[in-house]
Amino acid sequence: MTGILIGLKRTARKLRGDRAGVGAVEFALIAPVLIVLYMGSLEISVAMSVNKKLARASSTVADLVTQEEEVDKAMLRSMLNVAQSVMTPFRSDGMKVKITGISIDSAGVGKTAWSWQEDDTKAYTVGSTQALPKDLAVPDTFLVRTEIEFDHELLMVMPGIQDIDIKTLHMKKAYHLRQRVGDSVTCDECK
Repeated sequence: MTGILIGLKRTARKLRGDRAGVGAVEFALIAPVLIVLYMGSLEISVAMSVNKKLARASSTVADLVTQEEEVDKAMLRSMLNVAQSVMTPFRSDGMKVKITGISIDSAGVGKTAWSWQEDDTKAYTVGSTQALPKDLAVPDTFLVRTEIEFDHELLMVMPGIQDIDIKTLHMKKAYHLRQRVGDSVTCDECK
């Protein structure tokens, strides 16, 4: 029995003094953490790019609508295609677009003059009060507001982890612009 114990003791001393393979063990411990960090930073950078594209789509639609004195539903429907084109190369299906003409009265209160959304219905009731940024609530003026909502699907949610609930990010951008021609932008079909 003592021979076995002496043999185990010698083997333990040899293993304790042997440094071969330490780098491989350290790498095996650190590699999963580095991979998760890399995937997380990739997800964040893609989501930030999608968010930027969404803001650009909202401003582009508002810019095109404010260049007209009068719009109709066909023109507003085409704005959905414009927004989807701006989102390229990212996925854009399921995008929700609302375009609203807001008339600001002499007291600086914004009221809906007309509204449209992607399913060809009214986004807001005509005459309903609209919350506006203080800098834009200039009495006796007109604004066009574009709102675009989009659910961004995350690319790499780790499949083995059950406690991760975030698989989509709900993004929403709103953009306000004043009309470029005339006193307002009208949409008789949208009332």
